[in-house]
Amino acid sequence: MITRRALVAAGAGVLLAGCGAEAEPVPPDAELLGAVLAAERALAGAYALLEGRTGGVLAARARSHAARLEQAGADPAPAPASPAGEPLEAALALQRRSMAACVSAVGVVRSPAGRTLAADVLTAGAQHAAILLTRLGRDPVPTAFPRGQAP
Repeated sequence: MITRRALVAAGAGVLLAGCGAEAEPVPPDAELLGAVLAAERALAGAYALLEGRTGGVLAARARSHAARLEQAGADPAPAPASPAGEPLEAALALQRRSMAACVSAVGVVRSPAGRTLAADVLTAGAQHAAILLTRLGRDPVPTAFPRGQAP
């Protein structure tokens, strides 16, 4: 689960990136955004399996994110494997993977437009995760001070 602490840590990592030894070369933006694209495509399929209006709405949003990433030139990575089990749990697991890919991309994508896009998808992903947790009967925000652990 992506937490505020993880986002702050990612930001601190970006600030410290200029310090110390020579860093490894960063992959091109298209490759970095490709992981997010692959996750969003997998999410669209997982959301389509959910019953009711919520699944359709979330699938449409995931397809919209994928289209925006494609327009930004994202080079799709292999799709993550869809977790087995109950559809809501599987969708939540994929949503968390998408959010992790977004956090990684936000920290290293060079273009401002690419960073903004990854941040937009991350923000929407947090909203979607809260919706899924609510549908699962769990507290979408179990604590105001998360410790970086999934509930």
